[in-house]
Amino acid sequence: MIDRYMAYQKYLYSGFSFPDSFINYISHSELEDIEPWWLFCSSSNYVDFWCEKVRELYPDRKLIPFANWRYSDDIVCFDGEDTSGDPKVYYVHAFASAGWEDRGHTDNFTEWLKIARLESNRNKVERVEDDM
Repeated sequence: MIDRYMAYQKYLYSGFSFPDSFINYISHSELEDIEPWWLFCSSSNYVDFWCEKVRELYPDRKLIPFANWRYSDDIVCFDGEDTSGDPKVYYVHAFASAGWEDRGHTDNFTEWLKIARLESNRNKVERVEDDM
């Protein structure tokens, strides 16, 4: 089993814990292809970059970024203040001015993953259609 979430340990806020659904999902030996979404945990360099960048850009929010929409500044982040064990997932347009970055949220990682899979399937169909 690959321990992909360990790179995040130094960025977690007091009382926050990743939801079991996220830990189970990223613990598989191979990550599911949900492109254009891409998970930062595939490289500790990405975890470091995005966690530090989000703290710099939005110091008044406690966000834990975990994925982005490839080739864009759109990322998704856990609510780092949530101590329930099943935090909301926020859509954030990184590099937007503070106060303008928020693009909505889902109730939790499980809900986000359902949406990400649908978006991935739609995106792949559109690419095939564009190639025809």
